[in-house]
Amino acid sequence: MSGLNLPLTAMDRVLPMHVIVDAAGRVIAAGPTARKLLPQDDADLGKLLSVQRPVKDMDLPQALAKVAKSGDRLVLRSFAEPVLTLRAQVAPLPAGQYLVNLGFGIHLGDAVAQLGLTANDFAATDLAMELLFLFEANRGVMHELSVFNRRLEAARDHAEAQAHTDVLTGLQNRRGLQMALDAAIASTRGATDPRADGGFAIVQLDLDRFKQINDHLGHAAGDEMLRHVAKVLRREIRSEDCAARIGGDEFVLLLRGFVDQPALERLGRRIISVIEQPVTIEDHVCRVSASVGVVTSRCYAQPDANQMLGDADAALYRSKHAGRGRVSFHDQP
Repeated sequence: MSGLNLPLTAMDRVLPMHVIVDAAGRVIAAGPTARKLLPQDDADLGKLLSVQRPVKDMDLPQALAKVAKSGDRLVLRSFAEPVLTLRAQVAPLPAGQYLVNLGFGIHLGDAVAQLGLTANDFAATDLAMELLFLFEANRGVMHELSVFNRRLEAARDHAEAQAHTDVLTGLQNRRGLQMALDAAIASTRGATDPRADGGFAIVQLDLDRFKQINDHLGHAAGDEMLRHVAKVLRREIRSEDCAARIGGDEFVLLLRGFVDQPALERLGRRIISVIEQPVTIEDHVCRVSASVGVVTSRCYAQPDANQMLGDADAALYRSKHAGRGRVSFHDQP
């Protein structure tokens, strides 16, 4: 090689990413790793790589002369696939030539993946493979952390769901109902007049003649009846509604945007009708009924959860006192 006493084979070993170019930027020689990126000798480096620094899109010969004199780092970007950003140090050689030693910098992982590089493509003293190992190790750790976080989030969601779920029926429990009711009340607070808002309804339901099943067939049969009633309620309401068992044979429905009294009465009567149908439990035909009390948020200037539940409960007991198997509304005499 003209002007150098170091043979090219030694250059290839010590600087496998080196490129020797003339003053016009034409490739005279390249190291083995550089050839994987710049496969042809006698190529115009300026047509293969664009200058990003010291000045973006600067003419390559000008950039080479500038950084060779200043000692600044040259940053290049490949035009064709694989698109990589390269950092380079430039040293002047005799006869107007330049020694350009390339490096992948933070894009090392991309280069290894896209060019199929191995440890043999880097000098023994190059930290590239160590950095790649750290990069891969970090990526592995981040992947495991991501998996762990997803599992943790799933476990947390499961625990929260269990905390808000009635174990026997799978409906919401009292805590779940309270959260849903708080959200429904909060949605009415932005309205100028909550009574004119879409609002929501609370339907409270208590089983009639349920104690007879527990007394004559035992609590296992009673539990089976409660699960049957829960299935009826889930089937009769919408997916966005909330059905809860708040204790014993007491159930509450929270119906968002459902305040039409005739429609609510039809729903209540339909639920009672289905619940009254005979159910076979442990070879015994069992019958229960239900009493229903209904209150809507439109009855209040400022809905309050405890007041609404109390009023729904009072309406329910009016149904019981009137003969059971009935639907009563809070705002009815």
